[in-house]
Amino acid sequence: MNQDEKLDALLKEVASLKEQMDAQDEKLDYIVKRLNHMRDKAHADRDSKTAWPK
Repeated sequence: MNQDEKLDALLKEVASLKEQMDAQDEKLDYIVKRLNHMRDKAHADRDSKTAWPK
């Protein structure tokens, strides 16, 4: 295996890793949006319900 072949293999591996990271970023973005939505909904529920003193 000469230098060019090694470089090509490394570039393919880097491209594959970038694709995996992009997919993970999309999943994380979805999770963050979902958690923010759940938090906002919980805050709205808490504000709308009567709070009884303990």
